[in-house]
Amino acid sequence: MSRYAVALRRWSVAGLGGGLLAVSASYFSVGDELFSTQFVRFAIPIALSLFVVALGVWLRTTGFAAEFVGVVFLWSLAGGVVMGLLSGWISLLQSVEGRRMLQPASVVLTKVAVGTLGGGLLGVYHGRLQRRTDQLAEQRNRLDEFASIVSHDLRNPMNVAQGHLELARETGKEEHFEAVERAHGRMERLVDEVLALSRRGEMVDDPSLVSLHVVAEEAWGTVETPEMNLRVETDRRILSDDRRLRALFENLFRNAAEHGGETVVVGASDGGFFVADDGPGIPAEDRELVFEGGYSTHSEGTGFGLAIVRRIAEAHDWRIRVGESESGGARFEFSGVASE
Repeated sequence: MSRYAVALRRWSVAGLGGGLLAVSASYFSVGDELFSTQFVRFAIPIALSLFVVALGVWLRTTGFAAEFVGVVFLWSLAGGVVMGLLSGWISLLQSVEGRRMLQPASVVLTKVAVGTLGGGLLGVYHGRLQRRTDQLAEQRNRLDEFASIVSHDLRNPMNVAQGHLELARETGKEEHFEAVERAHGRMERLVDEVLALSRRGEMVDDPSLVSLHVVAEEAWGTVETPEMNLRVETDRRILSDDRRLRALFENLFRNAAEHGGETVVVGASDGGFFVADDGPGIPAEDRELVFEGGYSTHSEGTGFGLAIVRRIAEAHDWRIRVGESESGGARFEFSGVASE
């Protein structure tokens, strides 16, 4: 989705209210009735239309995601349509009874405006309730994930450190102290990545245009990639949180470095971008498992790097797919990415 489509969606509710306001206000210039009489008839639909416009402006300026505003728009539209159909049904019943079939425009517009505003408010309530439910479910999943980490992944290096510490006390050999240091280093990295995993899942509500080339170069400079090369083949700018995008690249680059290879390529794809390497690649049967927390095929890996990548992609509402690069390595492709 382009940034223009995102901007259009964010202003959709305000636009719907503006349309109702324009229709209601247009009746002041129609007919020969006095201005005061027309104002009395159309004051309520005009006021309700202004409330819909205010709701749309509030949704836009408060920083709600475009998808959230789009859902509220659909609720508002549905509410207006339902009330419009209800007005038509009442008119039909009146005609059956031999009464005047058409209702005054002011009455119809009032009903439609009430439905639109009511639907919009229900949409806001439903959206917030759904988001809160998703957040609680996500927090529960994180707690389960952290419990697994504490009970298993952290316990292993702690046992290693304890065993080598006892041997170091008995023998005084330097190799045991080095093993303890390595175990402590692994525990520190596990803690850091678990903290990153817990923080990267929050939804990105206010992305900005960032350059893939610039952020990829910055991320490459922060990762130890001995004897490896980075090749960025795109100047595309995308809507993203630059800090989380940098973390996404860092974890993908670190994954490539851990599994070997000489070159990492960042390029544009249909609807997004990709990161590919020329390492051994990922077997087809493991391509879904690699995003699970704690899963790693590397002895020194924590298994959380690609889980962090998945969380960052989900926070941007991107889709991620693992495939094979042209050189037989791993290719991580991200789609659903908004760009200019």
